[in-house]
Amino acid sequence: MKVLNVSVGFVLVVLLLLNQSLLAIPTFQTYIEGSTAGNAGADMQSWLITDSTFNLVVVGAYSAKTQSLTEVTLLLSVPQGETGTISISGATLLTDKPPVPNVDGYYNPNADADIDLLTNVLGVDGYSDKGFLPEGVNFNNHYPFQEGVSDFLIYGVGAFDPVGEIHNYNADTTDPDYVAPPIPLTDNSLGEEKVFEVSVSGFSWVHFDAYGYEVTDNGRVLKATWDISPGSHDATYIPAPGAVLLGGIGVALVGWLRRRRTL
Repeated sequence: MKVLNVSVGFVLVVLLLLNQSLLAIPTFQTYIEGSTAGNAGADMQSWLITDSTFNLVVVGAYSAKTQSLTEVTLLLSVPQGETGTISISGATLLTDKPPVPNVDGYYNPNADADIDLLTNVLGVDGYSDKGFLPEGVNFNNHYPFQEGVSDFLIYGVGAFDPVGEIHNYNADTTDPDYVAPPIPLTDNSLGEEKVFEVSVSGFSWVHFDAYGYEVTDNGRVLKATWDISPGSHDATYIPAPGAVLLGGIGVALVGWLRRRRTL
């Protein structure tokens, strides 16, 4: 009987820990105001928007042990080989590796930009692979944050502080009965939500993640790690099919007119 009680207690503890893990809010999230949770091809469990201008929310969450969230970076995955325009108010496009590490011994990005993705920005502004990530970092490889699928752009959005209550923007649609709330419910966690106005054109889609440098204190020692938004807490702009069709017709028409020498 004693062995049985110990086994039952162990199972309950494991279930409790798993439940807490499932309910935990990720350190970083991205969300688009007015978007819908769903799937876009292989891009699973994302907040989706078809409007080309929208408000993007970047979230930094503090756990009980979090001391700071710094070097927070907005990461954009765009279709490999495509170019277009993107403007993000209040965010700084990161294209150069700093000459020296910053005060905590890390720097972001870890490499210089090597390709030109933005037609509205002068110079080389994007990355053809994940060499921009901080040295030694190996983030989850969720789609489309994958080499061979995407090229990448990164924007600095500053440090995040525990200034107020935040939301859990969970786009998990694996449950067939899941209904995404129009405004996700507020959780008890503290952190900061920053809103950026974004405008996109030319790209077939743009996927948004966020990563940053987290320092935690477990009561004995400070621990510093890099973390990224999980696949269930990210966002994607994808034009409506009609917009894509009209864009294709426009390109074809311009080409035809040029061949006719009317342009």
